[in-house]
Amino acid sequence: MTEIQIGRGKNARRAYSLEDVTIVPSRRTRDAEDVDLSWKIDAYKFGLPVVASGVDRRLTADDVSAVRRSGALAMVDFEALWTATPDIGAVKDAIASAKGENGRIAASLSPRRAAELVDHALGAEVDLLAIRGGIVSAEHVSTTSETLNLKTFIRGLDVPVIVGGCASYNAALHLMRTGAAGVIVGVSRPELGIDVPLATALADARAARVRHLDETGVYCHLIAAGGITDGVGVAKALAIGADAVLVDADAIIARDAEHGLDQTLRRSMAACGYTGVKAFQKAEVVVR
Repeated sequence: MTEIQIGRGKNARRAYSLEDVTIVPSRRTRDAEDVDLSWKIDAYKFGLPVVASGVDRRLTADDVSAVRRSGALAMVDFEALWTATPDIGAVKDAIASAKGENGRIAASLSPRRAAELVDHALGAEVDLLAIRGGIVSAEHVSTTSETLNLKTFIRGLDVPVIVGGCASYNAALHLMRTGAAGVIVGVSRPELGIDVPLATALADARAARVRHLDETGVYCHLIAAGGITDGVGVAKALAIGADAVLVDADAIIARDAEHGLDQTLRRSMAACGYTGVKAFQKAEVVVR
């Protein structure tokens, strides 16, 4: 890969955001009605390749129902929920009410409190667990405090686990090796001088997924995260290699029937000649 010389002693790669990338149509087009937007992770299948976070603001059944009707997976911040109502019975009832009949919910925990709260989250009968932070590594080293061994921790759980964020080939590969079903790709901490453009981060993680699949025979899902608010952003992320996209729940709840995230994605895939998310990952992309 071509590197740019910053100065005599340091080289760097050029990185690209989703805004820098566009999708190239193939030799055929498809009818939008023939497009299948479904996404399956572990044993769970969803009608839309989207994880909607932020529904925990009030954990209202209406908000979660709107997410479920769209086909997306609702993700609640279990730490915030537990802090507000530290009672397993009440939390379990709230999650059951929000899920409704046959609904699915993912609960997110920070690496710092994952070991402390995981039993409560599982007791509340969440379906998937996310260990989520601004920057999450498979190997956090500390000389002053006990650290969480993600590989041991994740492999000891009976629910599928999504873990991240990360933004490099090596970080993604090591998170995949923990046994996670999915890895969140996307890191933006500009206050620390860290801000990796998402298109490049996804492409690097895609390469890590190929190596992990070759080594283990296990496919690990990539969930793109980082300011995606509409169907265009979702389409670009999927074309680069994501399996699903993390968005704020408002992008789902506030959508309208004609111009919603799902309809834009459907039309984009159809115009480029693809009827399934996995096939759409093979789409050609160009840099502006």
